[in-house]
Amino acid sequence: MSVEWFLVVFFALVLFGVPMAFSMAGASAIYFAFNDPSSFSLIPDKIFEGLDNIILTAIPFFLLAGELMNRSGMAERLIVFSNLVIGRVRAGFAYVNVLASLLFSGLTGVAVGDIAALGKIEVNAMEKSGYPRGFAAAVTVASSLVGPIIPPSGIIILYCAIMDVSVGGMFLAALIPGVLMGVADMIVIAIQAKPRNFPKSDTVRTVPELARATKDAILALLMPIILIGGIVGGIMTPTEAAAVSVLYALFVGGVIYRAMSPRKLLRTIGTASFETARLLFMLGGALTMSWIFALENLTGVVADMFSGLGSSPLVLIFFINLLFLVLGMFMESGIALILFAPVVGPIAYAAGVDPLQLGIMLIINVVVGLATPPVGNVLFAISSIVNVRMGELIRELIPFIAIKFVLLLIIGMVPALTTAIPRAFGF
Repeated sequence: MSVEWFLVVFFALVLFGVPMAFSMAGASAIYFAFNDPSSFSLIPDKIFEGLDNIILTAIPFFLLAGELMNRSGMAERLIVFSNLVIGRVRAGFAYVNVLASLLFSGLTGVAVGDIAALGKIEVNAMEKSGYPRGFAAAVTVASSLVGPIIPPSGIIILYCAIMDVSVGGMFLAALIPGVLMGVADMIVIAIQAKPRNFPKSDTVRTVPELARATKDAILALLMPIILIGGIVGGIMTPTEAAAVSVLYALFVGGVIYRAMSPRKLLRTIGTASFETARLLFMLGGALTMSWIFALENLTGVVADMFSGLGSSPLVLIFFINLLFLVLGMFMESGIALILFAPVVGPIAYAAGVDPLQLGIMLIINVVVGLATPPVGNVLFAISSIVNVRMGELIRELIPFIAIKFVLLLIIGMVPALTTAIPRAFGF
């Protein structure tokens, strides 16, 4: 069986609704059945060899910390704080939605976590203020995509384990693009605010209220600063930082906010454990596929494809962005990176693309895929949470997705956006 037929079998299984992990394992089994049945015994070895990476131990801790922060009432505090920071402006609550997601992303690290914590609160509040439900849901979806970008981020840790890139360097490289994603969403809101007559926020800032909101939110805002500072400063490894984040979340949620009962804690641990097992199961299947790609020299095949595009790094960056944007539409973001980042990495490096720049671009691409059909985990999450029609939601989302692709091209043309801060810290 050729690699082309292998990919046809894999995507056919996905399109027929077979769970992603089983699609990868099933396609791999069929490949070896046709090509080399004796290699079946090596599949478990390859899976455990790939999972035996110390960086991956940080993922369950960060997932648990995100769940703890999610269930501890942090979302409401951050919305109140963001509302007071924005103040009285047209489309004020839409801006609040974006700012709250930027702040909350440093706690959850996942877009669906942002949707689960903030989605219903934000969409209902915006609709009551006079925004169309579809637009309110679109803003919530678009702003949630910054969750996997702003550190600490599980998908960044996963990428670093795959591509052997510094976690601290990638965390720092993500800061400017993450903020720019929020700014891009605000630009789309600003362009539509006056023509669509979005309501003005009636929040009046006073010093006592702002001080009280800052006091309530400060413990949440300190968490990513402590973690990034610990990793970048060499005080903690990524795994140690993840464990510290769990202890910090337990202390803040259970002791300071007193919002973590034993029953809620057990439910939180169960959810995080399930998500960890699901991720590692898919990772095992993806590692088997990566082995097949290596056997078939897929890197060489893709290099030959890209060689016809000319020698311009910008042209290469454009088509790499386009490739991963499409992959993100059909595959889980982490799986798309595991399978194809090692394929395009050597090609991009040879063209002079910085490893940190490439990593951030690829991650943003597959994350944007979370908000595009047919997979669109975030789309289906918000649709079920706030009961919005999918057609209306996608129509309102188009400007937000378009400006993120423009941002991707800018990141590709301006390496300093991803490399300046890491270089300043010696990465």
